Amino acid sequence: PEVPTLENGAKDSLFAFRYYKQHYFDNFDIADERLLRTPIYHNKVSNYIKNLVIQMPDSVNKEADILIAKAAANKETFKYMVWYLTNTYETANIMGLDAVFVHLANNYYTKEKAYWVDEATLFKIRDRAAQLEPILIGKKVRDLVLEDSAGVYKSLYSIKAKYTVLFFYDPDCGHCKKSTPPLIELYNKYKSQGLEVFSVCTEVEMDKWRAFIKEHKLEWINVADPKLHNNFRHEFDISTTPQIFLLDSEKKILAKKIDVETLDKILTREFEKSTVKKD
Repeated sequence: PEVPTLENGAKDSLFAFRYYKQHYFDNFDIADERLLRTPIYHNKVSNYIKNLVIQMPDSVNKEADILIAKAAANKETFKYMVWYLTNTYETANIMGLDAVFVHLANNYYTKEKAYWVDEATLFKIRDRAAQLEPILIGKKVRDLVLEDSAGVYKSLYSIKAKYTVLFFYDPDCGHCKKSTPPLIELYNKYKSQGLEVFSVCTEVEMDKWRAFIKEHKLEWINVADPKLHNNFRHEFDISTTPQIFLLDSEKKILAKKIDVETLDKILTREFEKSTVKKD
C-alpha cells in the first residue's frame, strides 16, 4: 500500500516494516502439520522471531506467546514451536534473553502441556529456569556474606556505591589472570566516581588466593568461602570463570557475564549519563 504521511508532512519510514510484519504469516497456517515436515516452516518462523522481533525479553515473550497460541491447534506444531523457541533462547548469545527461556519454561513446561518430555528432562528444564530467574537482568541479587583474607565477614549489601562489580574468579584460571589487570585499571579509573569491586574467589585453596591478592595488589574487597558455607556457585550460575556482574546502587543486575572491555563501555555510558543529568 501507499506509504502514509505523518502529521509533520514526512512519510512514515516504518510503515513498510510494520506492514510486512503484520502480514508475514498471511496464507501460512502455523498449525498445519504438513508444513512442519518441510524446510519452509522452520525458516519462516526463525526469520520472524530473530529478525522481525526486537530482541528484548518483553518483546520476544509477547511474540513467542502469540506464535505458540497459533500453533496450539495441532499437537505437533505446538510441540515444535515450544521446543524451538525454548532451545533458541536457552542458548541465546544476547545478554538478557535468558529471561525468555525462563518465561517459556515456567509457562509451557508443565506435565499437562509438555506431553513429549519425560519427567527427568522436565525437572531439568524447570530447575534450570528456577536457577536463572533470580539472576535475570533487573533482579536484585541476594546478599553475599563471605570472609576476607583476615577472616572478617564482608557483606555485599553493606557496600554503599553507585555501581558494584561482582567479580568471580579462580586464582589458577588463565582467563582470570588475563582479566584482572584491566579490571584493576577500570577500578582505579572509576572508584572516585562511585565504583566498587566485590571480588569472590571460587576456590578454597587460601594460600593461592592470598598469593593472587598480593601479586596483583588488589585493593578492592576480596572475599572467599573456604568453609563452603555458601552456595553462590549455583545461585549465580558460576560454571566457568571469570564471571562479571554489574550491579546498581540497589544491587540490581545491570549487566552480567560480560568481559572487562564490555564492562568499561557500559560504565563509561552510565557515568556519562550521570554527568549529563547533573549539568
